[in-house]
Amino acid sequence: MKQQAVEFEITGVPNGYNEEEILKQIDEIHVTAGEEFDAESLFILVENIVKHAAPIIGSFAPGAQALLFNTEDMAPSVCFNSPFCTLKQISCKMACKGPGVVNAHETTLAILGMLSSYSWDARAVMTLAAFALDYGEFWLLMQIGASDQLTKSMSILKGLPVLAGNSGLQKRQQALTELNNLIKVTLEVIKCIFELEKLPNYGRENVPALLKALNHIRLDTYWLIRTVIGCSAQLTGITSDEDQEVDLSSLTYNLYHILNNLKMQLNICKQQIEETETEAYQILMNLFQIRPKIMEVFKALCYGKSNVQQLIDGSNEVYFDVLKHKYVLLFISGPDISDNDVSTLKLLRKELGNRGKVVWVPIVVQSRPTINIERKFRSLGTEVPLYIVQQFLPIPGIKFIREEWHFTNKPIIVVINPKVRVEHNILLEQIRGINSFPCFRKRRIDLLVCELCSCVCQCCLCVHIPKN
Repeated sequence: MKQQAVEFEITGVPNGYNEEEILKQIDEIHVTAGEEFDAESLFILVENIVKHAAPIIGSFAPGAQALLFNTEDMAPSVCFNSPFCTLKQISCKMACKGPGVVNAHETTLAILGMLSSYSWDARAVMTLAAFALDYGEFWLLMQIGASDQLTKSMSILKGLPVLAGNSGLQKRQQALTELNNLIKVTLEVIKCIFELEKLPNYGRENVPALLKALNHIRLDTYWLIRTVIGCSAQLTGITSDEDQEVDLSSLTYNLYHILNNLKMQLNICKQQIEETETEAYQILMNLFQIRPKIMEVFKALCYGKSNVQQLIDGSNEVYFDVLKHKYVLLFISGPDISDNDVSTLKLLRKELGNRGKVVWVPIVVQSRPTINIERKFRSLGTEVPLYIVQQFLPIPGIKFIREEWHFTNKPIIVVINPKVRVEHNILLEQIRGINSFPCFRKRRIDLLVCELCSCVCQCCLCVHIPKN
């Protein structure tokens, strides 16, 4: 029987819909709160499954171009828990729908709705993982062999008649090659999304390309899921006894277009990020050569071209004027600090008194702001009387902080004097009170000397006063 290609136009949209309408439908089911999930660990497992299936495919269908992987196996996080039940539900949704534009669109929206509490990248990876379960299981059964009675019974139960012999696979080598190529580009697109989401987000004004790229991820995720649905349909066609194949050409073309666009956006974003960091570095170097306003330092350090926000003071917000003509102790760290660090900060704040203020400069690596991160910073602000810079995204001045103040992700204190000059920077763990800073030790000695001179002068006057 001649093989029939089933049209599966992944790049097409149902009649009456355009891209804007699809985006509207996607946004209606998206939950912005998001459920924490280790998508990268799941992706590692998927990649391992695909990689180890490649030599099995080559043994049964020598003409099929198997995927080539040069990397060694990676291990998921030890804390990772597989969402197995969810993956089976996704697999069922894909398996129980026939090919076609309308079915693919409806199934994609259904899967997006099912995973609405997850991030965009997690939805794409979980859909691919659901397919990988079936894909890996099929090739594992093929490796065991049709002569095995257990495999034979399972093939009948799972509706996989091709397991009864490999002759069917040899006739479908071209279909296998197309499927493998599509799986490969799907993996590459997801890797690009991971890389994009890890880039430091310095804000719309500093890195405009990143916001545009991040906003497009939801549409990329939609097409990724539709692509995986096409892969699932192709696998069903290959493993059945019907001479039907899915036309994956439009799928492949569309996903290569998405991949090339993501790579281009990545390059633009990296260039803008480098320019932002370099500009902030140079501005800060120049500022400390003159006598700047303290707010100018914070703008270059934490905001770049973005608007400066007021300092957080407990439940209130205050202007930078509160720092004028005072010593400013910059506390630079991430959101997770130890109890010892908290105790040191409390001691510093107490001994500093009215001579200066402590300001926390948050160091954040996430590209997207999260409520949990902001809560961590604010909760410590209520425990220790300090100000917090209202910036819970990566800061443009991070290059300057690392190179000039030697920040290596351990909490540090940088002392800026009332003339807006940097006097000291030291690890928080090395501080044993305010006298750990030479400037405050010298100030204390100067005060003692002044008081001593005053006493001496008074004594001298008393000695020379006439007795009359």
